[in-house]
Amino acid sequence: MAVTIHTQPQLFTPGSNPVVWTFSSNQTFQTNFSYIVEVYINGILHSTHQVFQQSGIYAKFNASEIMRGLLSSPLITDGTFVTLYSSAFDFINIKIYEQYGVTPAIFANATSSTLYVFNAALRHQDFVNWDYLDYNVATTNPLTTIPYLTSWPRSRKYLCGLDEKIFLGVISTDLGLKIDVRLYNAAGTQIVSSLNNTITLSAVTVIDASPQTIIDNTAITSGNFSTCVYYTVRTKASGIGAFPGITELFEIYIDTECQRYPSRRLHWLNKFGVWDSFTFDLVSTDSTKVESNQYEKEKGIWSDENYIYPLYQGEITTFSKRAEDTLTLNSDWIKQDVQQWLVRELYESPKVYLESNGSFEPVNVTNASYKLKESRRDGLIQELVEIQRTYSFNSQLN
Repeated sequence: MAVTIHTQPQLFTPGSNPVVWTFSSNQTFQTNFSYIVEVYINGILHSTHQVFQQSGIYAKFNASEIMRGLLSSPLITDGTFVTLYSSAFDFINIKIYEQYGVTPAIFANATSSTLYVFNAALRHQDFVNWDYLDYNVATTNPLTTIPYLTSWPRSRKYLCGLDEKIFLGVISTDLGLKIDVRLYNAAGTQIVSSLNNTITLSAVTVIDASPQTIIDNTAITSGNFSTCVYYTVRTKASGIGAFPGITELFEIYIDTECQRYPSRRLHWLNKFGVWDSFTFDLVSTDSTKVESNQYEKEKGIWSDENYIYPLYQGEITTFSKRAEDTLTLNSDWIKQDVQQWLVRELYESPKVYLESNGSFEPVNVTNASYKLKESRRDGLIQELVEIQRTYSFNSQLN
């Protein structure tokens, strides 16, 4: 009697993609044979499932539908510099039993190793090529440069205004992390730097790398930013492994362009379960759809013994109105790789927020399709995004 686990998910695996274990038993010939799978989340029994073999003696179990309903990635709006993103990941392991017999009974079992499932949803081609080591900020990881959790095209300048937000995310299996921020002037000379103290380990960590958040939480001042052209953010693991365990040097350029129109900045949940951002600088159009609720009255009214038809009495009468606002955003001229990143990440995201004067309003992107534009075919590239405001207006009844 033996249960063997053949394959299991990677140590970090995206929760909205298959989270699959395969296993077998040498007792599948027994009467009424089945597997009993117990799912443990954060060390606590979550649910029990009966599974039958699917290919000879082999079977599989997919925990994706369980996990994607438990994980969440709230937008961080309180100015916290580093957030331990505990709601965006869980520990999971399974225990597999043999069950068989005329009156089915439990026999041998096997327990999987514990792994992290985090709130990511990768496209199929990205999922089949997923390797958590490409992103794991740890001193046990031999990679010399580890990217942040964003698909922003690294060959392009990332812009952020002094009063705008930007978020960066990492995954890590190390003891802790340190955040290194450095400001530079137009000549590329360093103005100031700040190395944040070691942060307690979290499997998923989000950094609010916005200028104002840096000012509020480090020794860097608004005066330092007044001469800053760009700044860099780098995260370093604080473990004792043999490797550097450092992220890429992410460069953020201060957006000082003269704006002809009020800019609009969107933040959305990206494929990795953290937040991407983009500012739309050209003219935006606010529109409103008004819906009327009406009824029709009989013509005329009684006036003593006379039935008259005064003009003021009316026939078709509106008793209430409902208004829904929409917003059309226009990007500036952008490179084709930025457009392709923008539409694929933004239009497929379930959570989008509009930033305005330090406030964040949930909105719905209503673009139902998109085209990945190319300069050789489309020439100069812009992107038009349709936004539905989530708050409606209802008028009085009387």
